[in-house]
Amino acid sequence: MAETTTVVRPAAAARPYARAAFEDAQAAGALPLWSELLQASAAIAADPTMQRLLGPWNPALRGDQKAELVAGLCRDLRGGAEAPEVFITFLKMLAEFHRLHQLPGIAVLFERLRAEAESTLHAQLISAAAITDAQRKRIAKALKAKFQRNVKLDCKTDESLIAGTVIRVGDLVIDGSARGRLDKLATALSL
Repeated sequence: MAETTTVVRPAAAARPYARAAFEDAQAAGALPLWSELLQASAAIAADPTMQRLLGPWNPALRGDQKAELVAGLCRDLRGGAEAPEVFITFLKMLAEFHRLHQLPGIAVLFERLRAEAESTLHAQLISAAAITDAQRKRIAKALKAKFQRNVKLDCKTDESLIAGTVIRVGDLVIDGSARGRLDKLATALSL
């Protein structure tokens, strides 16, 4: 089976912030909570409207106001659960250094650090048709052998793949789909 491998990397500027967040969360024994908070804040920061509002080019809001806005929206996304003060302080630090736009990358890197600390690998399998439980187990076992970690496999179906699968493990993408092969062929023909 032919496969295409792609590596996706978050901005390098996100690394020290992800490391700081991880160290704070680990020291507090709150890795799952910080994961949830970072995922929510990353979704907020990725929204185009919020990007304009939170960006350094918007002088209408001070950094602490931007951080409080993100914290308030996180609270709303989490059903009214307040974020701990240390997380709000983290958001304020990001706002002070004009790094709120880095939240999606910070969240990705945080999850990698968490998975490494927990010896867990999160993988996503996207297939053109539903896979059986036996297939899921076989793929999880193969990934565990390849990466020497416990694997949490999230399976999704996407009929637009036509046939085959796409596996995402961290920043590694293995594209064994018919759509991927057709895209590669179209690119080769257009050169």
